[in-house]
Amino acid sequence: MKKKDQVKMDAEYIKKLQEELNKEYEEKHQSESEARKNMISYLKNTDGYKMEFFKGKTYDQILLIFQARFDANLKFLFKTREEMEKEDEEIIKSINETPT
Repeated sequence: MKKKDQVKMDAEYIKKLQEELNKEYEEKHQSESEARKNMISYLKNTDGYKMEFFKGKTYDQILLIFQARFDANLKFLFKTREEMEKEDEEIIKSINETPT
């Protein structure tokens, strides 16, 4: 077999593999129950929620809580240095004003 033929066969094989991988990826959509479990796990681990809190709640109810907590965490992570220094100054000011 010549080198050109081998390259052509390799290209066809790679294309076939990519099509199979894309098909598998498209089939792996997360179900609502899987998303619910993931959100509950996130809320338990980051905000200390207990499982009892989520009993009887629907996906939509949990989604609202999750979005609020997740957005708050992102907001905290992307604070600028100036915002953090301003908060520190406010805390120091309130400590100094507190009677001892």
